[in-house]
Amino acid sequence: MEPLSTTESAALRRVLEAQPTTPAKIAFAWRMSVGPALDRATKTEWRDGVLRVRADGDAWKREVRVARSMLLRRMQDLLGAEVVARIVIE
Repeated sequence: MEPLSTTESAALRRVLEAQPTTPAKIAFAWRMSVGPALDRATKTEWRDGVLRVRADGDAWKREVRVARSMLLRRMQDLLGAEVVARIVIE
């Protein structure tokens, strides 16, 4: 038996695969990856496989920096490795 979180992730990935890659799709995947508090504290811009993240203040910037590799894995799990190849913190 698989854990619910694994099944949930796989189902969300299948739904997202069927949608065109748009800024809205990337923003949705970001919200699902970071949670509501960090989503509110950041702004993102995606272009050519690079997700640029601007955080509201140094504390939030540190949070993103510390979690960057985990967040990249989550984004890639939802969207595919070719969609978001790296995260740049500005």
